[in-house]
Amino acid sequence: MAKVGIIGCGYISHFHYEGYEHAGAKIVHVCDVRKDAAEAVGKRYGAKVSTDYRAVIADKSVDLISICTLSSLHKEIALAAFAAGKGVVCEKTLCTNPADSADVARAADDSGRFFATAYMKNFFPAVQKAAELLAGMGDVVSIHARTWQPFGSLWETPLPAAFTTHPSPIVKNYGGGVLVCGGSHILNLMHRFGGRPNRVFGQMTSKPGLDIDVHTTAMLCFEKGGTGLFEGLWHPFANVGYERNGWDERLEINTGRGRLDICTVLWDHPERNGALLVHQDAASGRSTEYRYPAVNAFDVEMAEMVRRFEAGEPGFPSAWDGYVVDELISHITLSAKRNEALPIAWQDQAQPAQAKKTKAGRR
Repeated sequence: MAKVGIIGCGYISHFHYEGYEHAGAKIVHVCDVRKDAAEAVGKRYGAKVSTDYRAVIADKSVDLISICTLSSLHKEIALAAFAAGKGVVCEKTLCTNPADSADVARAADDSGRFFATAYMKNFFPAVQKAAELLAGMGDVVSIHARTWQPFGSLWETPLPAAFTTHPSPIVKNYGGGVLVCGGSHILNLMHRFGGRPNRVFGQMTSKPGLDIDVHTTAMLCFEKGGTGLFEGLWHPFANVGYERNGWDERLEINTGRGRLDICTVLWDHPERNGALLVHQDAASGRSTEYRYPAVNAFDVEMAEMVRRFEAGEPGFPSAWDGYVVDELISHITLSAKRNEALPIAWQDQAQPAQAKKTKAGRR
């Protein structure tokens, strides 16, 4: 049984600790700089409570750590966890810049410890089925991906005062606007389905008084061929999207043999509806809908983390998968600033493929 420490007890953490609970893992130590937040979670699980993450890392009863803090703290905590022989599950984004993300990924490789970047949308049954089908559909020709998320208060006149302070709460808490907060998940899926891009061209739009992007578009040229078109938007529309609740997130993947359409559901209430997959077969002209029951993708994700950790298998998505997203965010942002297409030189080109089993971190 995996014995888990939770570092950071903010909103996202409850998807981690509830997922671990449902997977049969044991929460043994929790930490937050806000003592009351840590105590609330600790009481629920009969776990030790700390306000310093170092106490969790030093705890010999902990063998797997979930990092649920601000991304700016991820590198420091992850490196300390590796040094203590712990496995790590790290919330997205991996770090706030690709250099730090690459450092974490190299350290994970060197330590041989379990590491996974928590991009939970990989664990929707519709996404998993799409990956299975795509394996027999030939090369990707194009991917059209969008994440439109309702954020009506950003379109008020005048803007709420909190958003016009600099740095804004969004920047302080999340590190960026729609590209970082929403686009990171979709860039991760574009990488999964299309491979790595070798060239990007991005455009970003804000509003007067804001220090974040509210609309970002990008074209990605994949190394294996094919093109990806990305759009992220924080919008004022209440009833658009698959669920008609303002959440409008979709990936269209085209090959010479057919098309896959994926519609996701509202990220923090995935238990309301199941994500949808439609497969169109070019040869037969047949369309097949895969409608799954509502499932909490975080529960699926954490169960898979526990399974892989206990089996000594590599984490998925890996640290290098997390790095790829951070590199794409950086290049899209710089491309938009320069108004020019940019090539990408990946920092791990000399790294061997991660195929070996990892150490589970047991004592």
